[in-house]
Amino acid sequence: KRLEVFYCKELKMQWRRPVIKFNSKVLVTPEVVVKSGTPLDLRCEGDGPVNWRTRLAKHRRYISKGNGNIRSLKVERPSAEFTGTYHCYYTSGQHQRELTSSVHVYVKGESEPCCTSLRVVKKEGEDFMLPCLLTDPEATDLGLRMDNGTSIPPGMNFTVYRHRGILIQSLHPNFNADYVCTAKVKGLEKTSRAFSINVIQKLRFPPYVFLETDEYVRIVGEELKIRCTTHNPNFNYNVTWKYTTKSPTIEERVRSSGENRLDIESILTISAVDPTDTGNISCVGTNEAGVNSSTTYLLVVDKPYIRLIPQLSPKLAHKGLSVEVNEGEDLELSVVIEAYPHITEHRWYTPTSPNPSTQDHNFIRYNNRYLASLQLKRMNAQEQGQYTFYAKSDLANETITFEVQMYQRPVAVVRWENITTLTCTSFGYPAPRIIWYQCFGIRQTCKENNTGMQMAIPLQAATVEVQREEYGAVEVESVLTVGPSSRRMTVECVAFNLVGISSDTFAMEVSDKLFSSTLMGAAGVLAILLVLLVFLFYKYKQKPRYEIRWKIIEARDGNNYTFIDPTQLPYNEKWEFPRDKLRLGKILGAGAFGKVVEATAYGLRKEDTVMRVAVKMLKVSAHSDEREALMSELKILSHLGHHTNIVNLLGACTYGGPLLVITEYCSLGDLLNFLRQKAETFVSFVMNIPEMMENDYKNICIQKQFIRSDSGISSASSSSYLEMRPSQPPNTQTPQGETLPAGDWLLDIDDLLRFSYQVAQGLEFLAAKNCIHRDVAARNVLLTDHRVAKICDFGLARDIMNDSNYVVKGNARLPVKWMAPESIFDCVYTVQSDVWSYGILLWEIFSLGKSPYPSMAVDTRFYKMVKRGYQMSQPDFAPSEIYMIMKMCWNLEPTERPTFSKISQMIERLLGDQPEQEQVMGEVCDEPKCCDGPCDQSCDHEEEEQPLMKTNNYQFC
Repeated sequence: KRLEVFYCKELKMQWRRPVIKFNSKVLVTPEVVVKSGTPLDLRCEGDGPVNWRTRLAKHRRYISKGNGNIRSLKVERPSAEFTGTYHCYYTSGQHQRELTSSVHVYVKGESEPCCTSLRVVKKEGEDFMLPCLLTDPEATDLGLRMDNGTSIPPGMNFTVYRHRGILIQSLHPNFNADYVCTAKVKGLEKTSRAFSINVIQKLRFPPYVFLETDEYVRIVGEELKIRCTTHNPNFNYNVTWKYTTKSPTIEERVRSSGENRLDIESILTISAVDPTDTGNISCVGTNEAGVNSSTTYLLVVDKPYIRLIPQLSPKLAHKGLSVEVNEGEDLELSVVIEAYPHITEHRWYTPTSPNPSTQDHNFIRYNNRYLASLQLKRMNAQEQGQYTFYAKSDLANETITFEVQMYQRPVAVVRWENITTLTCTSFGYPAPRIIWYQCFGIRQTCKENNTGMQMAIPLQAATVEVQREEYGAVEVESVLTVGPSSRRMTVECVAFNLVGISSDTFAMEVSDKLFSSTLMGAAGVLAILLVLLVFLFYKYKQKPRYEIRWKIIEARDGNNYTFIDPTQLPYNEKWEFPRDKLRLGKILGAGAFGKVVEATAYGLRKEDTVMRVAVKMLKVSAHSDEREALMSELKILSHLGHHTNIVNLLGACTYGGPLLVITEYCSLGDLLNFLRQKAETFVSFVMNIPEMMENDYKNICIQKQFIRSDSGISSASSSSYLEMRPSQPPNTQTPQGETLPAGDWLLDIDDLLRFSYQVAQGLEFLAAKNCIHRDVAARNVLLTDHRVAKICDFGLARDIMNDSNYVVKGNARLPVKWMAPESIFDCVYTVQSDVWSYGILLWEIFSLGKSPYPSMAVDTRFYKMVKRGYQMSQPDFAPSEIYMIMKMCWNLEPTERPTFSKISQMIERLLGDQPEQEQVMGEVCDEPKCCDGPCDQSCDHEEEEQPLMKTNNYQFC
């Protein structure tokens, strides 16, 4: 009944928030102001036992004692640090609901606008409420800055709360400094006392854990101590062990080794090991950044042991412990030792030799394993025999013996035992075999000039072993019975083994006529054959040879250059590419000596990549000279290195088949044909006068007929070449929104300038590598699908015998119209002569692929005009600045011509903001495309007879 009454009273009672009185008066506002040094008296009344919460724990001593419904907080002389919010609370009713009232107290001082802590220590990444509390309610613009007057560090973000302070987010060690809080009182800025912020850096790595060794061996009953060492900047760490043993003892030692570094050593001890303790033992270190561990292996054995394991090079000829070497070679005998306890004594026992080779002994220890090696330099025959290694510990010993045999080249000696018997004796190792030969006439050997009637005749005779030394040569002999002969003849004994061959002859004299009619007839036939051989050799020498035109300068003295023989350049095996990962496709071009085919390379750059490449190879009919020239080209490309504006080497196949050179694939073909294809659209689109080119450029599609490009690669018809296009080519859009492949983009002046700039960049790179091109021309420049120009040399894939651009001069065919005067008349090729040729290439570019010196034949008049300094007129589409560069390149004095670096700078200024070359993307397999349907052919007969558009003959260097 009493409980029911109490419950009803509680329901009727209205629980109120506690009431706070300041100086015995009920608060009207949530803020009060107290002057520093004057009493602060706060009184709290509630409907239950009340209590106070203070900003600082040390201020709780000012709260009155007791546990009643009224409690006061009295401070006789408060200072600025008593500024803050004070909460009075009590718990109401059955549901323990907390009712709270609060008041914010300003303890107003004379100088400081706010109170702060003196030192703040926090961890990196935490947020911190800086108790920067205003002591004057009239203060505004609470802020934070460095004590030295500068602004806060970069990256520090904070939020201002007037009653709580300043919240700094994501503390960082870069914030470590002294700061002051700032505020404005009546328009004047005031600052707090300086305080420091110290941010402890967060650990980013688990502790480093180190064990002395990764393996321990103990005999049953022995003690084991394992020391684990780790480091940590503070005491917030833990070191534990993982083991299979039952009762180890663990001891830990900690010492400081400098600022923010503790060295921890944990020692695990097993007083007496038994076989069940065998297994892994791990030391695990943990800190706030994570866990790290180190593991060792304990092997418990019953008794001490020494195990000797031979270790011989796989290149040596050996069977078990028997080794066979060549005289003069180096030999290394190695033994791996596994032992416990540790080895205390070791030595090698070698054969006694009056002329010993240089011997080096090495002995390396790692835990309970050792490596002993004996190195024998330039061995001789007297050093054959047994080599024994001996090892000893305190409780065991062991030996191992190698048997070394020396290969010896056989020596053959023939003796005439009687009128019908010859004996051949030979010494060598392995045991030699003996073969007899018989030939007519007296000779040094029966094997020379082994043709026709002079053929050596093998004879049958057994080889018998006569004597074998324990370590040394084996003596064998063979006995041959010979019958009488009416002709002079030679009998030869040939002894051979794995090392070499030796022979000795015996001449059997009989009477014979000095000359016979047969001998005279044979001499006549030989004379005729000799004349025929000389004629064929002369014709062979007259035949043109494939030669790479690029030359690498070794030294220079004025215009006298010394060139490096490219065959002497090294070939780096890193370029080698497996043949089985290269799939050859269609032929892109062919010349007198070789051909270029498209191919797909699998895993050229990365294992899972597929790349479209171009592969250069020789024809089956090519000679060794051509193969040597292609190998020289490969070595030069690898020597030069990579550059955006040359066709770069990607790999090569030099073993297991014909020589293959793998290079970048350029889908738009050579620059010359590209310009001629784009000539008509260039005129109509850029110049906006379609009739201008009517006389020079007609309908340029060619009927199906036999044509030849400037590269010398022929095709049966214009449609027989399948133009290569990347499977994901860059594209652009027509005004109607149609997508065009890269090859169909319109050509403009910027493109011509960019081609000129890129070729100059490539030639500048070659010049920097001391490389002279010697055949700079538009036909020797390729374009990628992003219209990036790349320089090449096309000696392999060009038939210069049938190419009108190459003129006979002396006993060679040369591109005379592109050559500098000093190259034509003095056979001098320099970087400056390449500059002249570059000027001709500029003329080709800005005439849209016309042939230089139009309507001029290469004859005596042409040579006189070049020697007098004749220069071609300005091309139709060349800016005056470009024509000025051409004329500078055509200076008769080579030293007055500009460098390629200077040329690049001049063209770069013309390009303005677009001098950078386009990024060359990796090319992938292209889809074939061919042109169908009839089309008309027209050409200007006033120009030299040549088609303006040719098949896209793909060529590369």
